[in-house]
Amino acid sequence: MMLQRQSLYLWEQITNHVALFFPPRAQELLRQTEIVFVPLRDALNLRKQAIAIPIDIPAPFAPERLYQVEFNGTNLTLWHQLPIPDGEGWSCLPQATHPLWFRHGSGTLIPAFNMFATMMDLLTLREERELPQRDLHGRFPAEGSPRCDMGLLEVPVFNEAVAALVAACAGLAEEGWPKFNLENVTPSVFMVLSHDCDILLGNDLITQAIRCFRIFQPLMHAKVPRVMNIWWLMRNTLRPKDFYFDNVTGMVEVERMFGCTSAFYMLNGAGGRFGARSGSEVIPQVCEGIPKDWQLGMHYNYDTFLDHEQFAAQKRELERLLKREIKSGRAHYLRFDPVKSWSFLAECGIKCDETVGYPAHVGYRCGIAGLFQPFDLARGERLDLWEVPMAINEGSLLQQYPRDPISAFQKILVHLSRLGGALSILIHPGHFFNPEFPQYLGLYRRILGISKKHVSRGCAALSLVEKLNS
Repeated sequence: MMLQRQSLYLWEQITNHVALFFPPRAQELLRQTEIVFVPLRDALNLRKQAIAIPIDIPAPFAPERLYQVEFNGTNLTLWHQLPIPDGEGWSCLPQATHPLWFRHGSGTLIPAFNMFATMMDLLTLREERELPQRDLHGRFPAEGSPRCDMGLLEVPVFNEAVAALVAACAGLAEEGWPKFNLENVTPSVFMVLSHDCDILLGNDLITQAIRCFRIFQPLMHAKVPRVMNIWWLMRNTLRPKDFYFDNVTGMVEVERMFGCTSAFYMLNGAGGRFGARSGSEVIPQVCEGIPKDWQLGMHYNYDTFLDHEQFAAQKRELERLLKREIKSGRAHYLRFDPVKSWSFLAECGIKCDETVGYPAHVGYRCGIAGLFQPFDLARGERLDLWEVPMAINEGSLLQQYPRDPISAFQKILVHLSRLGGALSILIHPGHFFNPEFPQYLGLYRRILGISKKHVSRGCAALSLVEKLNS
């Protein structure tokens, strides 16, 4: 019964993905093709032109039997390769050593890798549910994933599987054989842009204390003090809006120049080292510089984690300040529990969340570049919530690729452009234009410039949800 519910759930996420990122022709092909989720025995005995996806093949959460297949001008990275079925009439396509499909002479297609288990495990965060690693803030680190050491975090598994499925449907409709390109069903790619407004004024006590510490920190290692931090102390004391508050309008102007919109997630509520540093009263002021067609959402405060009362209080205050309903957001410090957080957010009235990303690593934490509705394993049903997992934040991009972050970003985007999907990127206002952090200067503008060549549109996560719902 649970496998049947999961099959219906996964099919719904696949059709939603195709509806959002592929042309109507692809949706028509999926409707016309017989696609069934069945036990392996039934798949092997189907014996007609159809695509059968086995649902009862167990898989370890750590990738095994990796290989690649050329597809639509890029490479699909697959794991959990299956053996070719016993009996006569089965062939491997496109080739025996690197198959994407097993085809029977009757026309039946079966994925050559454990498609169902791989996709479901990633969408339900099986790694995090079964592995104990956590950092100081209770977060699952990228290094804890078996995919990390294998260089697989940047593989959009869901997107690759769906693209292969669409191509197979196109081939079956035309010639009875799967295709390995997306000719005539060209997918679209979106950039999902968001900004966590952790700091809006540069003169708060915590930020200034950190600067003071940075002045004398080198002395601990017998080095010259960083006297430049004195300048930033004085500058933001006299002009607190510089490089934080004022950057919000600067980001809006750059996004306008490239035809994009974005979401700004506001942090209000309790203050402190891990809380809102700038105070709630500045939020309505900064939002005056954000156009109405840009999205505003909630940056869930550190102390609201799995606390209904605290979360509701922050949400009420922010709705009062912004004079609008809060539907979307992301957790401060990306605090997230793989078992409890999604149902918690749905119960709290959040319709679209962007929390699920790695704080210090580029990658697809759920194996998807796009959006999906989480599956409640306890109840065996999908939740009334959309997750748009964050793939990149500016800090992780520079930390992981310090020599050439733009080339690394472009490689990720070009691969996704061959498959279809949405790449979620977080840029903090304090890193947009801030000479205190010169490594970030011009980074966002260069990202948007590269994106213009490949992306259909740059928008907020909630905009994608509204587009799909419409």
